[in-house]
Amino acid sequence: MALMDIVQQHLGQSEVTQISQQLGVSPSVAQTAIAAAIPMIMGGMARHAAQPQGAQSVQQAITAHDGVTDDVGSVLQAGPPADVSGTSGGLLGRILGTHRDAVQENVQQASGLDAEKTKKLLMMLSPVVLGVLARHQFGGQTAQQANPGQLSSVLHQEAQSAAQQAPHVGGLLGKILGAAGA
Repeated sequence: MALMDIVQQHLGQSEVTQISQQLGVSPSVAQTAIAAAIPMIMGGMARHAAQPQGAQSVQQAITAHDGVTDDVGSVLQAGPPADVSGTSGGLLGRILGTHRDAVQENVQQASGLDAEKTKKLLMMLSPVVLGVLARHQFGGQTAQQANPGQLSSVLHQEAQSAAQQAPHVGGLLGKILGAAGA
């Protein structure tokens, strides 16, 4: 099963309703935004993890968010973890690197949310994506044990698969995956 499908499984109707209430949008708008954001987060992480230092940063974030998927509703209700934002970009900066702005802009374009709501959505979903990655097996190893090449490869494959399955975000996601730099 694809990582994005597993993330979506952790975001049932009650979680989507929580997200919609926190964003001040309808549940259908929230669901559309979530469907656009998850592949973009994966694509941004894949692009960042293509560089050894980026992969190490993503692995550290995965380790720090192990267990998040045990109770996604409580995580959403509590709001983004303290490490999500900050002057250095916080969690989003660590997992997306220099692609953070591109991810945010593309999610905004695909979802129709304004910039502030898009950033808030990314901050809510990132820990959930990392929690799923923490439980995923990479060739018989957890993400924390996988080598940077394995992590980068799996993330890139997942993002490419999402681009093919979701035409409304595929072109935007392709821009992130093909972006220059780390």
